[in-house]
Amino acid sequence: MAPRRYTSSGQNQPVIVDRQHQHQHQHQQQNCDVRTTDTVIVGNGPSALFLSYLLHGNIPTYDTSVHGPHPDPVLHSKLSQLGPDRSLYDALETPRSIEALTEHFPDSAYMSYSNQALPINVLLDTLIQPNADTEIGEARSRIKWERNSSRRVDHLVLGDAGKAGGQWAEDPIGANRDCETLSYAEMLSLPGYSFREHYKRTHRRPMPDLIRPTRREAASYYSAYPKAVGISSEVFTSVHAQRISQRPGGGFTLRVHRRGSNSNNKQHHDVHMTIHCTHLVLATGIYSNVIPPPPIYQSLMSLTTPSPYAASNPPMLVVGSGFTAADVMMAAKKAGRKVIHIYKWNTSRPSPLKGCHPTAYPEYAEIYRRMKSSVAATTSPRSNQVTDGEYEGFPNAQVINTHPDGRIRILTIDGEIVERVIDEFKYCVGRRGSLEYLSPELRKAVGVVDAGWISGDTMRWRVEEDLEIVKGVFVVGSLTGDSLVRFGFGGCAYAAGKISSDVKRGDEARGIKRKDEEGFENGVRTADNRRSKGACIIV
Repeated sequence: MAPRRYTSSGQNQPVIVDRQHQHQHQHQQQNCDVRTTDTVIVGNGPSALFLSYLLHGNIPTYDTSVHGPHPDPVLHSKLSQLGPDRSLYDALETPRSIEALTEHFPDSAYMSYSNQALPINVLLDTLIQPNADTEIGEARSRIKWERNSSRRVDHLVLGDAGKAGGQWAEDPIGANRDCETLSYAEMLSLPGYSFREHYKRTHRRPMPDLIRPTRREAASYYSAYPKAVGISSEVFTSVHAQRISQRPGGGFTLRVHRRGSNSNNKQHHDVHMTIHCTHLVLATGIYSNVIPPPPIYQSLMSLTTPSPYAASNPPMLVVGSGFTAADVMMAAKKAGRKVIHIYKWNTSRPSPLKGCHPTAYPEYAEIYRRMKSSVAATTSPRSNQVTDGEYEGFPNAQVINTHPDGRIRILTIDGEIVERVIDEFKYCVGRRGSLEYLSPELRKAVGVVDAGWISGDTMRWRVEEDLEIVKGVFVVGSLTGDSLVRFGFGGCAYAAGKISSDVKRGDEARGIKRKDEEGFENGVRTADNRRSKGACIIV
């Protein structure tokens, strides 16, 4: 009997059950706490969303019919050997095949390729947006996305964020959401529905070239992406992975918790469930956890407002030297607030703001100029320090005493102790990822010692060998060490190719022949209420 389709509207979300147990469907509708699917993607940021787009059967092929051959003739020659009808997955089957395609990149005489990102990520970036760093306007992609539903893979995207977009959808520090992103809009685009298309849809006019969207606009784009490309039926939000372990017979077991919410005038209760899967993709990134302040700042976490010691319009204390601290200070300036800034200054390891050109990033360059001026002032009497009434910088200073009423004492780099009164505190020294949702045995298998402190370097040595770090476990996104959205595509393509090949071999071994489905146009669903086979809807 053909499997039924289940549809829903609004924000109801599906959970996939094993197609071999369709006869249990009526019972499971009443007791939906155990599920089975082929692949679970943990995280719902840009890489997770793009991987879902691929697993829906959107297959990349090298295409020269629209914009001609790739501007790198060596790469074009290698890709042409695939033939016109073979997918890029065939060229990305093994680490060695990827190396064969990209080994000329460092010495290329035709293009300048990044030597910092993983070669496979550089490869997909240059195919999707050739010469993206030098050419202005819409990208002349050399990839065609062909819809092949027979290669669709049952999967779930489970993200802790309240909306699709991962960290783009959240603001744990309370920075200004209207600050512009570091990347230009084209660099934030995902295949299938570009930022340019979203801008035109929301603003009702063409997007200008070389714009840096606000974080609010970027969050809006990633939130809209699942519905625009027809993957929203597999994308879960507000889902926390509590524990993931390997199953003795192969595959993985996930215990997850979905937080209750109110949406579309419906009450969604807390749901705890167990999910079994064959493939696991780690896409939670390296920015999920804000580094907490040390104990000395504890009393500032709940300041008395207003402080009896504060003058009118008391300043804000900001600790940190990176972009988040800068975003907070820009928001304070916009609100007419004065800032007391404590930050590390190390010439051998400078602030990332140093790399911001005054023309491209004038707001960040201005903050760096103020930081540098405060450093210069420490070598001369403080009476000679130039202040603008909005900013007071203390490089390499220490807070040695705090009070809940906002009084703080600062030990400056030249040994002076100064007292100030603040009414707000922001600790912005960075974020780290976490893999604490993995069982101790699985953490050991993937080579992670401190699962609560994951940086871009933690798994780099593993993914440089193979993005499938353990059989059935893939790493994508910033967990690979490549934090830019544009350098997340290659890992996703590799994972999708390997997973779909595994599924195809499994189907062939069981004598299952998949047929292409109807209802798709240009690789996008014409009706987003079409659910995966055997879907069970949680209300």
